[in-house]
Amino acid sequence: MIGHQPGKETAVIFLHIPKTAGSTLHQIIRRQYPASAIYHIGSHADSEPTFRALPLARRSRIRLLMGHFEMGIDAYLPRPSTYFTMLRHPVARAVSYFAHVRRDPDHYCHHLVHHEQMTLSTFIQSGADVMMDNGQTRMLAGVLYAIPFGQLDATVLEQARQNLRARFAFAGLTEKFDQALLLMRHFFGWRNLYYTRRNVTAHTQKDPLSAETLALIHQVNQLDAALYAFAADRLAQQVARLEPAFSQQLARFHRLNPWLGPLAHYGDELRLRLQGPSER
Repeated sequence: MIGHQPGKETAVIFLHIPKTAGSTLHQIIRRQYPASAIYHIGSHADSEPTFRALPLARRSRIRLLMGHFEMGIDAYLPRPSTYFTMLRHPVARAVSYFAHVRRDPDHYCHHLVHHEQMTLSTFIQSGADVMMDNGQTRMLAGVLYAIPFGQLDATVLEQARQNLRARFAFAGLTEKFDQALLLMRHFFGWRNLYYTRRNVTAHTQKDPLSAETLALIHQVNQLDAALYAFAADRLAQQVARLEPAFSQQLARFHRLNPWLGPLAHYGDELRLRLQGPSER
């Protein structure tokens, strides 16, 4: 399946893989639906168990569900649903993710990394965080924590591919972010997609990765590399079906976003100030 346009009653699920430009997307998403129709797992006290325990009537009102969760969360939505996600090249994501761990004191590996004075290489070798071991494949296959570090096999990759085919309207690429935005307009009817970058991790990797570290990242992310290539091919097929209009729309978006992005960001900030805490 190359992709399908969901109906008006279909809930959209954004499966947010860490460090794939999701924070920028959050602001765009919040322009598309009333606050009461959005549920963000991971915000404040809204954990995944909290979401699953919501009354049926509350879950029935959700039109957009987003957060750091694995495949399968749709089982708790009463209405029909479709997923989308963003994937990132495994090397770039590994570097960005480690920088985030070092910077964020709330990350579950932050203390370990600083206490042990870990480098990117020693962090991977420690096996402390499965997100460094084909984390994108784990999330899309629905086995994030179910399989220990270093023990995934090709069947997990195939499950992730099958989920992409059957349950995802599309999977965008962080490296082609604007292209993904226009597919959101095509599949979901979203508008006002202009943006400025948010929560971009300041990389502390001043020197190029050593050959050993680069080889280690590739070694523990072979399935993610294959999944990324699969998603890129599927994305190219989807875009090809929309040509030549798609390339023209993309060129126009590139011209306008530097001007309209800051205005959209200002509108987002103003909206947040006017909303009460319960609406955010």
